[in-house]
Order: sequence, then structure tokens, then C-alpha cells
Amino acid sequence: EESDWNNEFWRLKLELVGVAPAVDRSDENNLDGTTLFHVNQDYDMIRYFVRTILQFQFLETLCKESGHTGPLYRCDFSGSEVAGSKLASMLELGSSLPWTQALKALTGTEKMSTRPILEFFAPLQEWLQEENAKNGDTPGWLGRRAF
Repeated sequence: EESDWNNEFWRLKLELVGVAPAVDRSDENNLDGTTLFHVNQDYDMIRYFVRTILQFQFLETLCKESGHTGPLYRCDFSGSEVAGSKLASMLELGSSLPWTQALKALTGTEKMSTRPILEFFAPLQEWLQEENAKNGDTPGWLGRRAF
């Protein structure tokens, strides 16, 4: 129902993102969701999700190509002609092939993988878990009020 749009927006924002309004919001005077650029411009959000997954998949591949050893989060492949050539070859494909084949040309697989992003952030996740345990903190936002 239109009269509940703002409350529903904030309920979902809290449930899915963990963000609550700093001050009370009312449906009669506010419609906060429409102020978000991607909402009012009708952008789809899946491209950001896919981009982020692929970004770390590309990073892992290019780090291997550059000869990097060690943790993924410490990799810097800038200056690597081998990694640069591999990336350039994939980019030169443009739209001549389906994106899954371009992905395979770079990474060796047609499938997206979250493994590299999890590997990249594993040290941070471990540290956060230790700090939360040490401080008695419970991650999450259950029990908070959305409005």
C-alpha cells in the first residue's frame, strides 16, 4: 500500500543492509527510497554484484600471471608485461564473444567464483572475528528498530 512505502523501504534496508534511519521517518512526509540515484534512475544493481565478483577473479588470475607469490591481498601486478598482455588479449575480444568465453580466455573457466574475494578478505574476516570475540561483540543488526 502506498501509505506504507517509506516504512517498508526502511524495514528492508535494515533487514538486508543493516542500516536504520538516524531520525524517525514518517510515510506521510517522506519517501526516502526514491532519493537513491540507482532507484530514481532505474539502474539495475546486478551489474555491481557481478563486477565485484569478477574483479577479484581477474585479480587472482593476473597475480598468478605476474608471478606473485604470497597472499592475494598483497599482490601488485602493475608493471607486469605478462599480466598486462593477458588482460589486453581478453579486452581485445570486446563483444565478439559471449562474456563467459572472454572470462575463460582470461581465467581458464567460464564460471564466476567467489573464492578469490573470500581469499582476499580472509585475514580481515579472521581479525574481525577475533576482535568481536575479545570484545564480546555480536555482529549483526537483529533487534534494531528500522523506524
